Amino acid sequence: MRIGRVVAGTMALAATIMATSESAAAGVTPRIGSDHTYSGRQNTPSVPLHKGIGVAQRQYRIAVYTGNKEDAGTDANVYITINGTRGFVKHKLDNSENNFEGGKTDRFTLGLRDVGRIKSITIRHDNSGKKPGWYLNRVTINANAKFYCNRWLAKDEDDHRTWVKLQRA
Repeated sequence: MRIGRVVAGTMALAATIMATSESAAAGVTPRIGSDHTYSGRQNTPSVPLHKGIGVAQRQYRIAVYTGNKEDAGTDANVYITINGTRGFVKHKLDNSENNFEGGKTDRFTLGLRDVGRIKSITIRHDNSGKKPGWYLNRVTINANAKFYCNRWLAKDEDDHRTWVKLQRA
C-alpha cells in the first residue's frame, strides 16, 4: 500500500513538471494556484499584476519627497524595492510628470504583489541624465510606513552611493 502511494505521488509530480515545462516552452506562464507552492522570496519582476493569476495583489500609494536644496532634483531613473514579511517587489518609479525635482513631492499608485507588513525599502537611481545627483528627504508608503533619508544619493556627494536601504520609522 505504501509503495502505491509513493508511485502515485511520483507520477503526479512528473505530470506537473511536464505541464510546467510544456507551458514554458510555449511561452505561457503557468497559473500559480493551490496546486503550486509560491515563495514570496522569488526574484520575480514587479509589474502590475492581473486578476486571476493566483497571487495576492495590493495597492501601494508611494510618496517620494525630494529635499529643498540647491540642485536636489535628479534626471536619473529611480527604482524602489519594498521589503516585507512575505518577500519583496521591485519597481521603477515613473509617471507622466517631471519627477524628483527639488522641493517636490511625487506620488505613485502601484498595484503590486503583496509583501506583507513593510519592513524596509531600498531606493536607488541609475546615475543617468545631465544632473543625476539627488537629495532624498523621505518616502511614505500608504501614509503609515515612513522612511526618513535626508541625504544625497550621488556619485559626487557623501559616500558616493546612488542607493540607500531605509528601515521603517
